[in-house]
Amino acid sequence: MKKLFLITAVLFSTLSLAQDLEWDSSKSFDVVFDIDSASTADGEDWQMAISGQAGPYGMAYGSITFSNFSTDETQGEYFGYFFTQVQDKLFRGTTNGVWKKKDGKFKSIAMDNDKVGGLINLVTGSWDLVNRKVNFSVSPVKE
Repeated sequence: MKKLFLITAVLFSTLSLAQDLEWDSSKSFDVVFDIDSASTADGEDWQMAISGQAGPYGMAYGSITFSNFSTDETQGEYFGYFFTQVQDKLFRGTTNGVWKKKDGKFKSIAMDNDKVGGLINLVTGSWDLVNRKVNFSVSPVKE
């Protein structure tokens, strides 16, 4: 009985904190990246190089690794690194998210960490591997 109570309490506290997540839609922006290259070393994980104009971050370059955690290859997770430069200021960041294949494209949801600016961004994406394009909607998370 104690275990059941503990599990319920942990689940409730986790869900109640998740509801506090808000993003600043006034600072949101959309991004279109090109998929510059794709490769794999093991046939399981895929690496992609992407680049494009990233709103206030200027020209951005990213290296993304896709992993698959379902046997039918319809969903998985990804992580990666970005860097940009605006005038003399360098921005670096990381991204961690999940993807799901839907209607021939890969839909993604991620949290990006701007290590220089100290922001966390909520990012939704649509990956079109056939046309070599990625569309992102980016919104800073409110503190």
